[in-house]
Amino acid sequence: MIRIAAYMATFLLSFVVVGGIAAALWSFVESWKRTKREGEQAQPGLLRNEVLSTLSVFAEVLKRLRHVERLQKSLAEADLEWSVGRVILMMLVAGTITLNLLLRLDFIPYFGVWVCALAASGTPVFYIRRKRRLRMRAVEETLPEALDFLSRALVAGHSLPMSLELLAEEVEPPLSSELRKTVDEYNLGLPIGDSLNNLVERLPIVDVQFFVSAVTTQARTGGNLHELLETLSETIRERSTLKGQVHAMTANGRLTAVILSLLPIFVGGVMMFINDQYFAILLEHPLGKTLLFLAICGQAAAYFVINKIVDIKV
Repeated sequence: MIRIAAYMATFLLSFVVVGGIAAALWSFVESWKRTKREGEQAQPGLLRNEVLSTLSVFAEVLKRLRHVERLQKSLAEADLEWSVGRVILMMLVAGTITLNLLLRLDFIPYFGVWVCALAASGTPVFYIRRKRRLRMRAVEETLPEALDFLSRALVAGHSLPMSLELLAEEVEPPLSSELRKTVDEYNLGLPIGDSLNNLVERLPIVDVQFFVSAVTTQARTGGNLHELLETLSETIRERSTLKGQVHAMTANGRLTAVILSLLPIFVGGVMMFINDQYFAILLEHPLGKTLLFLAICGQAAAYFVINKIVDIKV
């Protein structure tokens, strides 16, 4: 009975995924034809495409789901031109493929197959988060030099908007693209304070928040902005140095997590090599399969817990 229910669930998931792929291909073809008729624009637009899905029915369904807005914000921060509908479709495809493959294997327990399929369906979200983290790290590394350049531009007599425009042309991406958006918003009539606040929304980094707060506070109270930017740049460099020291001090903990995670696998391999019959019960008996799968899950959970402990925020 359980096997029949598994086959029915697999069939339903496969049907949903195949239907979604067909609908996505049809939508892509129609969009390509429409783009070809209208002609492509060489310059990218200032406004980001906020469509949840190219399928209107699917988009209406997504509007009623929770966490869709957070996923859409993560896509924007990772600078991925994906729609939320595409991400959900990728999650369904990854989960269904993993489920169909693991159901044909005998050494994984039944509930473990569904756990692995659920974990595989989350790989697109993990990729988005990793892409976002790398992009934010690149901005943090570029920001001190950018503040020094901005300070020198102010000393040379340029206004703040003009200095930001010069900085957008000189600094490396991804900071250059975000500064270009800020300058474009100001040129279209948005006040410089609101443009900088939008920059904070697109780059939710503490250092960027310090920069915007310093500029807006100086605009209200007055003062020497270029000296303030130099001080802020030095502070950011000191924070970066402190983060490097903390990262070096916690390297022992991260190495411990790797060793403790790989040690049971090494011991199990040695046991199989020395006496395979002694270890075979874990691969043949249903209870042994369950215990082995739970042990693997426990090792993975311990690895992430140890890394979370040694991940000290500065």
